[in-house]
Amino acid sequence: MTNRSGKEPNLIEITGYGTGNIGYGLISQMLTSYLVFYATAVLRMPGRLIGLIFFISVAWDAVSDPIMGYLSDHTRSRFGNRHLYIILGTIAVSITNLILWNIDPARSVDSKFIWLLVAVLLTKTFLTIFFTPYSALGAELSNDYNTRSLVQAIKTAFFLVAIAFASAGFMFVFFAPTAEFPIGQLNPKAYSNISILTSIVMIGTGISTYISTKRFIQPVPPKNTASTKENRLNFMKTLRFCLVQKDYRSVLLGYLFTNLASAMISTIGLHTFTYTFLLNNFQIGTVFGLQFIISILSQPIWAKIGSRIEKSNAVRLGLKISILGCTLLFVSTIFRNQVMNHYQFLFLYAVVIGFGTGGLFSLPLSMIADTVDVQEFETGERNEGIYFGLLTFAYKISQSLAILLLGFVLDFIHFDSTLPVQTPGTAILLGVFLSIGSIIALLLSARAYIPYSLDAHTVTQLQLKILNRQTSTHPKN
Repeated sequence: MTNRSGKEPNLIEITGYGTGNIGYGLISQMLTSYLVFYATAVLRMPGRLIGLIFFISVAWDAVSDPIMGYLSDHTRSRFGNRHLYIILGTIAVSITNLILWNIDPARSVDSKFIWLLVAVLLTKTFLTIFFTPYSALGAELSNDYNTRSLVQAIKTAFFLVAIAFASAGFMFVFFAPTAEFPIGQLNPKAYSNISILTSIVMIGTGISTYISTKRFIQPVPPKNTASTKENRLNFMKTLRFCLVQKDYRSVLLGYLFTNLASAMISTIGLHTFTYTFLLNNFQIGTVFGLQFIISILSQPIWAKIGSRIEKSNAVRLGLKISILGCTLLFVSTIFRNQVMNHYQFLFLYAVVIGFGTGGLFSLPLSMIADTVDVQEFETGERNEGIYFGLLTFAYKISQSLAILLLGFVLDFIHFDSTLPVQTPGTAILLGVFLSIGSIIALLLSARAYIPYSLDAHTVTQLQLKILNRQTSTHPKN
């Protein structure tokens, strides 16, 4: 089966498609940045129950992400196999997002656990229903090697804008101290207000994506006459093909380790800047904001670099720059007394890590689209849904691993949440673990990308062979 439309998107359509990543980015980043704090400090739930919720949700992701990819590959609908789920996911996640952040802290612990577990599972499920077909659609918009990079660059830029607002902007806008809640992060109303805003944005950007890409809806495919057993075997066969294909597996693992480093910076970074360098909210927001601004502005630069030196070489360059950024953070930790008096030294770290990771967010997504061409050449089928479903799972795994590592690190270094200022040993170890841990993750990513072999010439030749085969099989009258 082929999903090629024979159409090429214009800049307006690519931009409209990319806006869908704003709503998704806001809601998913809220889960990453605030859920643990919200559950423990606002809902006052035991940490062990939160760990159990995360364990169950990750296990569910392992099942739901690739299955959702398979469903979006094989759905028959006049709304399209991708667009149908984009709309359903948009509406459903906007509702469950409101439920998740409006749980009454006065409920019993058991009641809050059930509400939170169900709300998290439903929210993550509907995020998957939206995002897996959404990502697969991005790979289908263009067959051009370099246009694919542009599509992912614009999509990633919107995602980084969403992360910046969720990580830094919300701190300024929603968590202002009040007489009842001198520490604004403890105010349940703040999370309720955020949920309303993010759900509204999700609906708006989801509709924008649907309208902008409506002309790329694929014709309704022939009815699937295979039995349930045959469909299940076909799913497992496709899944195995994805994981065995060395180029795809290379990007999948590289993307997982890259996002693990990024997630560590987001999770452990907040503790590091607070307790290692004793930065206030404004200073932390400035460092994070600068990092995200550089990542956003770097997207067209990385798309250009990828077209000049090949995507895989551009990714390796991004990894080297990111490792340099983490090294700067390690040096800053060693000289933390000087940095505490002049926190502007961290601006250099923010600029380097922001630029380096900018290419690591978008280029691998474009490389995944190229690996699907390999599948079509070898099997005659295209399953962007499964390919991006597994990639979505890798992203979620990296986020969960970062949160899990944070818990182990805080226990290992004897972090005491009751102390406004940690001991010098604990403070230094926070920075050391973040910088060295991120470097290790980035080195593992670099190792994973070594087997990748696709380039512009190879992909172009594959596409020509596929086209010639289709022409000979279905000649024009």
